[in-house]
Amino acid sequence: MFVQVGIETDGCPNLTGKNVGLLKRMQDKVTEMNPEQKLKFLHCIIHQEVLCKSVLKMNHVVDVVTKTVNFIRARALNHRQFVALLDEIETEHRDISYQTSARWLSLGKVLKVFWDLREEILEFCVKKGNDIPQLSDADWWLVDLGFSVDVTAQMNELNVKLQCKGLFVHEMYSAVKAFMRKLQLLSSQMGDNNLTHMPTLKEAKPLADHLHRYTSMLEALHGEFSRRFQDFKTLESEMNMVSSPFTCSVDNASSDVHMELIDLQSDTLLARNFKSVPLLEF
Repeated sequence: MFVQVGIETDGCPNLTGKNVGLLKRMQDKVTEMNPEQKLKFLHCIIHQEVLCKSVLKMNHVVDVVTKTVNFIRARALNHRQFVALLDEIETEHRDISYQTSARWLSLGKVLKVFWDLREEILEFCVKKGNDIPQLSDADWWLVDLGFSVDVTAQMNELNVKLQCKGLFVHEMYSAVKAFMRKLQLLSSQMGDNNLTHMPTLKEAKPLADHLHRYTSMLEALHGEFSRRFQDFKTLESEMNMVSSPFTCSVDNASSDVHMELIDLQSDTLLARNFKSVPLLEF
């Protein structure tokens, strides 16, 4: 009987150590019980997805947003006055949340609110004597902010999909592959000055130089996803056998299930053909 066992980790040394790590001990124990059984060690999909953000190099955007939001939220008086300002002008957003370096998954929402309230935030900070040059003078920074809003929104959408309950690994990897195809699409469209799926960046009105740089960043992000998920790609044929047993290639499956797969696919084909045969009336 074919049995495939996989273990996901976050890559910490206590788990992945070659000699005394937990995974090494587990493999030794399994080998002792069944020498032919091999464990598959994979890096956590969600953790990998979060780590990929490092190639975007958005610290100059995130740091300003974090510093500004913390200025508003850290002091109770500032926070009350800012909320009162939003109530007075009746904006869509009634507040803005904290953003710290440890809360990457909420970054997309914070950046979006910051973009929508950028004029109100600038007005408030000027009144409080805390001018923000990036909001008032540096157009390049605002364009980078618009790009960051759209990219983090896409990544957060992927993360929400990955955190759904009851998902199998092949379903999670399928979501990652779909996201990688989206990155290729966005990069291709941006090269043609098509910002259909980047509405915030489109609103920021980027120049050609901006688009060229963002295209390179999206390509780098795609490359980072490809690199970090290489271990899942090597198991793709085995995952296809689980997700699509009726259509997967028998040759790519493990040799000990070839007969069962052939019978399964043959029986399915016969059943489909039988249903398509019209009944004869006498």
